[in-house]
Amino acid sequence: MNIDFTNKTVLVTGGTRGIGASIVRHFENLNAEVIATGANKDQLHKSINRRVKYHYLDLKNEKSISDFIEYISQRKKIDVLINNAGMNKIDPIEKIKDEDWHNIYNINLYGPFLLTREISKIMKKNKYGRIVNIASIFGVISREKRAAYSSTKSGLIGLTKATAHDLAKDNILVNSISPGFIDTELTKNILGEKSMKEISSSIPLKRLGDPDEIAKLVLFLTSDQNTYITGENIIIDGGYTIA
Repeated sequence: MNIDFTNKTVLVTGGTRGIGASIVRHFENLNAEVIATGANKDQLHKSINRRVKYHYLDLKNEKSISDFIEYISQRKKIDVLINNAGMNKIDPIEKIKDEDWHNIYNINLYGPFLLTREISKIMKKNKYGRIVNIASIFGVISREKRAAYSSTKSGLIGLTKATAHDLAKDNILVNSISPGFIDTELTKNILGEKSMKEISSSIPLKRLGDPDEIAKLVLFLTSDQNTYITGENIIIDGGYTIA
């Protein structure tokens, strides 16, 4: 299967680390022009690449969002949108702070909605587009201390399905991917080494996923090889959610 993104422009949010960084690297290797965003200005300055343009975007900040949308709306072509930026904070429902709830909502759901709404206008003019939302298995199942995270990731899957209906007539395919436990810095910071080992043993494949395994599915879903998959949520979790 020959996948190539020559002459394609790709936007990836949260593209400076973890799954996002892997997605950016794979698109770059397949000749795409990549616009990658991040909320850490220090990381953006370190990430200098010829084919990748990094832009500051803090999805918790209305001014940052409006500035970025103004910038992106001037472009005549965006072929691919990857809503990857995400936030998770583990707390039981009675201890979730308003600020944390709003931040998780803004990053995980409201931000993707805003970007999808604006970028789909560009895609509709060109009668072409591919959108992938990075959701989570915790948008499909849940567990303790995940009320805010699960609510927003479930909402993102719903947004995916509804948007796929709206945009299909314009040859814009919209899908979501729900990763399970992926071996990233964020996972290590949230769970710790001990919990990661325990979780690995409960996964049928007996390991955490690798960010590249998510990126490879993103590549297929956003390539010209995908002509008929839209409105789907695809779980990649090593069998964790098998009931």
